[in-house]
Amino acid sequence: MNLNQLKTALLSISPSNLDKISIVVQSSEGSIGINANTPRKAASIVKLFILAEVLQQIEAGSVQKEQLISIQPEEMVEGAGVINYLTNHDTYSYQNLVELMIIVSDNTASNILLDTIGIERLNYSIKKLGCQHTTINRKFMDHQAQANGDENMTTATDVAYLLKLFSNENGPYSSSIRREVRRILKNQQFNHKLSAFQMDDCKLKIYHKTGELPGVEHDAAIMESNGKKLEVAVLTEGWENNGIAHHFMGEVGRYLMNYVTNGSLSKKQ
Repeated sequence: MNLNQLKTALLSISPSNLDKISIVVQSSEGSIGINANTPRKAASIVKLFILAEVLQQIEAGSVQKEQLISIQPEEMVEGAGVINYLTNHDTYSYQNLVELMIIVSDNTASNILLDTIGIERLNYSIKKLGCQHTTINRKFMDHQAQANGDENMTTATDVAYLLKLFSNENGPYSSSIRREVRRILKNQQFNHKLSAFQMDDCKLKIYHKTGELPGVEHDAAIMESNGKKLEVAVLTEGWENNGIAHHFMGEVGRYLMNYVTNGSLSKKQ
């Protein structure tokens, strides 16, 4: 089966209002896209860009991964993560913060890392990569900034391109950074979207990061099996019920997993 047939299959399970979804799938055979360049609220999917910048600054020596940071009460924010909810535990290394930002999407960890690397510097690095439609305009859980219309934005094209750079030996990231990215993404704890139907005994490897807001559901993944690889970004919004979005993304993931493992478009996994 080829990518065009995969696109047809994905369209067959998509909501009638295609404006809700953006999908990009990349492989060695080419790429397919649905609303690939439509700007979307980034939610926590933008933490992939923070991850890339922090790891580069660690490698350059401007951030020390084992340095301990004491988080002050006023720096704690609600939402995803665990730091804000733990008792008598407010000191973490930068390495810990990076891991918490990705594997449980910790908002407090993400904001500390944003302060460390600098939002202006991050936006510069994002544009330098070639991701022209991704912009960080606020920290996480900044309700005042949201009320003022400041939002973090991205596209499925930009997110999938970043995943490709994470896989590319000739890209801007060293082999040690690429290995670390995969190690962290492999430990993702939110597996109710693209990876929802992955079998325990499946040889498929999935490295991914999710994102969500009310009415917004995202997942972006590198999928590998038997020497075949996909970089996938699925960004969706406009849902009255996020649970419906979870079901849709699970079905998308089932098609993708079968495609990368055996070239089949069957939804059976």
